[in-house]
Amino acid sequence: MLIVAILGVNCGNAQTDFSIHLGMLFPQGDFAESRMDNGQVAWGYKTNRGGAGLGFDAGMKFRFNIPSVKGLGIIASADFFLNMPNDDVKDWKEDLISELEKEEYLDEFSIAIPHYINVPIMVGLNYEYGINDNIKIWGEGALGLNIGTLTSFKQSFIGTVEEYDYYYGHWYDVDVEETVKYSYSINTSLAFQFGAGFMLNDKYSLGVHYYSLGSQKIKGEAMLEEIYDGESSIEDERFTFKRINPGMLTIRLGLHF
Repeated sequence: MLIVAILGVNCGNAQTDFSIHLGMLFPQGDFAESRMDNGQVAWGYKTNRGGAGLGFDAGMKFRFNIPSVKGLGIIASADFFLNMPNDDVKDWKEDLISELEKEEYLDEFSIAIPHYINVPIMVGLNYEYGINDNIKIWGEGALGLNIGTLTSFKQSFIGTVEEYDYYYGHWYDVDVEETVKYSYSINTSLAFQFGAGFMLNDKYSLGVHYYSLGSQKIKGEAMLEEIYDGESSIEDERFTFKRINPGMLTIRLGLHF
């Protein structure tokens, strides 16, 4: 409602541009780094290295011309960012699966690695300059709120272990199922972005943006579920790791209406 109120000021008679866009995300700095040889990644260890890889961006933007200043407009945007794990994390996963497949007691093993989700909602200013009737260049900056979280980390296996029966004096097989799941809390943080690009025929645009999505604390709930020889048990506890500071470049194409 606050965004609507801000944009409603002096924009009743202004020209409105609505666009949707798709793009690629390139994580920057600690958000893109990891040290999986030491198990150090933010979603499972007390480190600020996010282990984020290339991602996908989808969003929309409104632009309202300010009639009193030629080329200047107010913008409001909302995006959905999804970052997959980087190559280091993916290699760690493949190596872990390869090692566990050699274990004779394991019948089945699966692992799901977290992906980063961010939803920045922003308000700012955009300036356009027409080079000719068909081409415009533009620059913009915006502030707002980011909503960030991760998909779950889940690791499970089904197998058979040997137990020794001291009463009867022999070994016997026991069926075991174990699942570990980390569920992550939602963070909100102050975020900003700035970018530049060009537009063709008031219809298509190409832009490059840098986003800083603020400080996010990695925390949530860990659950261990175990079925041992037919008997089930569940343990859960809260966890808190370190803060991360997601930053990324996005290159995206826009379609304007």
